[in-house]
Amino acid sequence: MSTTFADFSLSAPLLEALREQHIEKPTPVQAEAIPLIQSGRDVLVESPTGTGKTLAYLLPLLDRIDAESKEIQVLVLAPTHELVMQITTVAEGLLAKKNLTAQAIIGGVDVKRQLERLKKRPSLIAATPGRLVELLESRKLKVHQVKAIVVDEADRLLDDGFLRPVQEVMRRVMRDTQRLFFSATLPPDVIRLASSFVSDPAVVQASAPENGLGVAHMYLVCEPRKKVDTLRRLLRMIHVQRSMVFVNQIDKVEEIVSKLEYHHLPCRLLHRDTSKEERARSLQLFREGAVQVLITTDVAARGIDIAEVECVVHFDPAPDADAYVHRSGRTGRMGRAGLVFSIITPQELFILRKFSKQTGLVLTEKVMTHGQLLDPEAARRKPAPAKRPVHKKRRFESK
Repeated sequence: MSTTFADFSLSAPLLEALREQHIEKPTPVQAEAIPLIQSGRDVLVESPTGTGKTLAYLLPLLDRIDAESKEIQVLVLAPTHELVMQITTVAEGLLAKKNLTAQAIIGGVDVKRQLERLKKRPSLIAATPGRLVELLESRKLKVHQVKAIVVDEADRLLDDGFLRPVQEVMRRVMRDTQRLFFSATLPPDVIRLASSFVSDPAVVQASAPENGLGVAHMYLVCEPRKKVDTLRRLLRMIHVQRSMVFVNQIDKVEEIVSKLEYHHLPCRLLHRDTSKEERARSLQLFREGAVQVLITTDVAARGIDIAEVECVVHFDPAPDADAYVHRSGRTGRMGRAGLVFSIITPQELFILRKFSKQTGLVLTEKVMTHGQLLDPEAARRKPAPAKRPVHKKRRFESK
């Protein structure tokens, strides 16, 4: 395994950009995927959230961009606006050293403005499939000259909601275009669909960095009516700068935000119906640390890369084990320490047991008592704090 990015024979501008960002050592997925991509092979990559997949494909692809060409050479597909913008930002930081540009193509933005920016001839485009197909069908954009196409969050983009536009994009690129599929999980059905787009692909199944401090997975059991109060007490107790709280229903997000703010816990919400401006503002405040709690549905579980998230709370159980992994992957990124809590009812306990069996993760029950998080047995043994003696006020009477 290579120990430095210089071992991949990357160009000087890219190495300089990495040094400026204090990125020194490749993660396992980068060490394994970069040489394969450099060789020109199609690749299917499975690696946990937060392990550096974006750089794993951007570095080798941007390194071989022809600076003299005015064509779009790299195309990245992603399922959400946030992920597209993050990929674009990372690519721009790397391309700036080569005096080249990248552009985001997303829905909900004025098409004329996007077309105007395309006149600047970006070397890389990151796009949501819907808006990209819209431009392709209106003949405002051509992708036949693209040298490589990346499908990021492949398990989601090859799902029913995105599959048709992805197929349309694939139909429009050349047969010899390099095709790369990246995801935190690659279930058999996703591998089957991806395999229909690739030729003799290399398969990479990378692990998280071994030098990480680790992520602790815990759960708290309470009655349904006590969930919000349990969340409030937990957030007060753990004293972290950034926590993401995942909720299954949109109307519940509003309720939780209202109750937490009543108890002077500033938070922001993020869900499917939130306007693009509100979503961007919420993420900005959360990134800057101006707001410490982000209450969200699964729309934010994928692609949002905020390395400093210290805690993830599953207010409601995730829909399945893969969703649990995706949500939990918001913390402990790039080997950092992280906390993951599930707040469940006694009736939901079987769900966590199933997740533990399917993922191999150890989930530990905790109890909040006397201002501490303890194992249930330790909580039973711990005596209640002694009450302070009540001193009666002396009454002085004048004689």
